[in-house]
Amino acid sequence: MAIVAAFLYIAAAFDGPVQKPHVRIRRRKTMGSFPSVERGGDSTDMAMRRSQETGDQKAKEMAIIAEIGRLISSTLNIDEVYERFTAEVRKLIDFDRLSIDLCNFQENTLRIAYVSGAVIDGRRRGDSLVLAGTLSEESIRTRTGMLIRPENMDEIVERFPPLAAIFQAGLRSLMAVPLIYRNEAIGVLHFRSKKPNAYTGQDLRLAERIGGQISGAIAVAQLYQELKETETSLRESESRFRAIFEKAAVGVAEIEIGTGRFLTVNRWFCELVGRTEEELLATNFQAITHPDDLHRHEAKMALLVAGKIGSYELEKRYIRKDGAIIWVNLTSSPLWKPEEAPTRNLIVVQDVTERRRIQEENELRARQLTVLHETSVELTAELNQNALFQSIAQHALDLIGGTYCNCYLFRPELDLLERVAFAGQALFSSGTTRRRGEGFVGHVWTTGAPLLVDDYHAWTGRNREYDPYPSRALAGAPIHWGEEFLGVLSVMAFLPHRFTKADVEVLKMFATQAAIAIRNARLYGMVEQLAVTDELTSLFNRSGFFQLGEREFERALRFNRPLAALMIDIDHFKRVNDAHGHSAGDQVLRALADCVRLNTRGIDVAGRYGGEEFVLLLPETPLPEAVQIAERLRQSIADPSVPIRPANGDFPPVKIQITVSIGVAVALPGIPNLADLLAQADQAMYRGKDSGRNRVVVWEGTPDS
Repeated sequence: MAIVAAFLYIAAAFDGPVQKPHVRIRRRKTMGSFPSVERGGDSTDMAMRRSQETGDQKAKEMAIIAEIGRLISSTLNIDEVYERFTAEVRKLIDFDRLSIDLCNFQENTLRIAYVSGAVIDGRRRGDSLVLAGTLSEESIRTRTGMLIRPENMDEIVERFPPLAAIFQAGLRSLMAVPLIYRNEAIGVLHFRSKKPNAYTGQDLRLAERIGGQISGAIAVAQLYQELKETETSLRESESRFRAIFEKAAVGVAEIEIGTGRFLTVNRWFCELVGRTEEELLATNFQAITHPDDLHRHEAKMALLVAGKIGSYELEKRYIRKDGAIIWVNLTSSPLWKPEEAPTRNLIVVQDVTERRRIQEENELRARQLTVLHETSVELTAELNQNALFQSIAQHALDLIGGTYCNCYLFRPELDLLERVAFAGQALFSSGTTRRRGEGFVGHVWTTGAPLLVDDYHAWTGRNREYDPYPSRALAGAPIHWGEEFLGVLSVMAFLPHRFTKADVEVLKMFATQAAIAIRNARLYGMVEQLAVTDELTSLFNRSGFFQLGEREFERALRFNRPLAALMIDIDHFKRVNDAHGHSAGDQVLRALADCVRLNTRGIDVAGRYGGEEFVLLLPETPLPEAVQIAERLRQSIADPSVPIRPANGDFPPVKIQITVSIGVAVALPGIPNLADLLAQADQAMYRGKDSGRNRVVVWEGTPDS
């Protein structure tokens, strides 16, 4: 056989490039990808838009899939099932022809049960096709979805001859999904498009999820139709009805009108509600119905008995014998003729607990993605880093639930993670740190990948030091800005198995948003710092000094605390510039700034006031201590010489001896503001200049000066 030039993707998660003409089968990837975060100012907005678009698209898909499940389970009319299904599917997957083919394995045929779109001779609704040698047979045999994007139609037709009619009709892209119900293949769902390469691996995954929903609806609708037909001839063939009744793959029961007592039940109904046939025949439907659903059921039955409706259906809850709650889709129809008095009715019950769980989970994910979108806008608007970290921890906890959340940031200078914020019932202090590979957070750091632990106490990587704590389930995700590692988000719960893989995916998406916000806040902080920093000396510039200094001055006056100001000026600085050049002058200024930093405390405020003049504000410092600090600073500057390297680098360094004059003033009740305090220190400094320089002088108006 000629080599087929096509890609056959079986549950493919992504599309690969064509390497050579052959049939390629790829396994599904277990985790989807997320939009990468690019660097740069504009890339932040682009990353946000991509992330938001991904979230919006997933939310839309989940909502539509949930709606498909709701619509097709709300009717047992097979034509309505097909029409509702097609209308919703078109919102997710584009097609020029959609068909649903049902299997008859005894005759080895496929019957086209439904068609929407392009008409093909010999392939209309109701037509039967030979199953052997078809794409449908391959999909049913492998129980996997098939995606064909042919490069050579002749070679494709050679492998699957029945596809010739498809290509002759102008259709180019093909996708087939097996319809499986209760582990039995019942048919195939086909999508066809006139566009080449119209479908992707993402489309195939959607088609498989959708196919799983329509399979159950088709099977139940077929069974219901069969039961209805059997019901019509009940009196003629009671044995046939009983055979179908017992073999039905859904719960079936007869209910006595008036009492609600069970008259007959099949095996599936017994298994569904967890009771024996004898136990059910001794009770009524009211006894096993959830109290919150009983009124709705009785109201529907009253309308049926009154002849106001011909049948009814509803979703309700049964309480199993073991106390578990299950959701069912119940359809009821009368077992009496119009001229007869109501005696009994037939109910067909399908377990929809799993569908309800998936629907509720999808709705939860849709809400999470909506909140994620809204949260991303809120986070990127927060530029205060401490407030941002707290907001990140709280939003992560709100998104996926749990007991508490920790936000760790990477400290590259220490090569460790430091917890900077938490939300909920935290168990450790805010100074907690983690090293590479240490515990849960360290493991996320080392692998650079999300992590889900169902039970921490049973996890092999646990830190036994924390065994006494009640943490059980954990979900974590790294925070990355492109290739740069920023930190880790970890959410904990006291109950095991609290989180799902979907929760971890949401947390991973949120971590991407957090990275964007952290990057924005850091850039803003850098810009703010540059605005108040002297570029040459890295001390506060005049503006930055006054911003912080005025707060210290107001605090000292309000609480009557001591505050001193030192004005520092280099003696004969012009001579340095004239003799050695401005480059040498800059080196002297930097050396003086370093000396100021070495001789000050963390609470002191130092700045370059202008030119060769520096200012130092000393909170909680009375006059005697301020004079000692000033004298120590003067001596530390005067003792060593400053090595100056010539700008052209052709000569060895020149050592320059410098001295400073320092004026000291302290804040007194009569001083109204910081500017006046600095003016006093400035006057004292000039007195020192006039007195011979290289000395400390206290403002003459200061007591004991």
